[in-house]
Amino acid sequence: MADLYAFFDPNGHLMFSDEAQARMCEAADPHHKSPLAFSIHRSSWGGDGLQGHVGKSSCFVATYPPNPIATRVVTALGGPTQYIFGNLTICGTRWSAGDKQPSLRGLSKAQQDLLMDVHAVVCEETVGASPQG
Repeated sequence: MADLYAFFDPNGHLMFSDEAQARMCEAADPHHKSPLAFSIHRSSWGGDGLQGHVGKSSCFVATYPPNPIATRVVTALGGPTQYIFGNLTICGTRWSAGDKQPSLRGLSKAQQDLLMDVHAVVCEETVGASPQG
C-alpha cells in the first residue's frame, strides 16, 4: 500500500502520509512495530471502509501518552468506544470478489475529507487543541 493513510499523534495533530503499509504499522506502534488493527467502519461488498491501528501495548500509559483527539475522532466515526493511547493510523479497506477479508488500501478523497472535517470539529470542541498538523 503506497496510498495515503491518516496519522493522529497524541498532541492532536492529523497528518497524511503516502508511505508503505509497513511504515504505517511502525507509525502506529513505534516501540514494538506490531500494531493492533480494528474496524472503524466496515467495508461492504464493493464499498470502502476504514481501519484503525494502535500500539499493542497502547493500554499502558507509561509506554504511550493519552490521545483524546484520536479517541473522539474514532467515536465520532462510529468506531469502538475505547480510549486510545499513543499514535493512531487509519487506512481504507475494500472487499473484492473472492476475498475472505477486506484488503488494506489508501484512503479515498472522500475518506480524507471526512477525516479532516471530523478532526476539525473534534479539535474545536476540545479546549486547547489545534487542528493544524
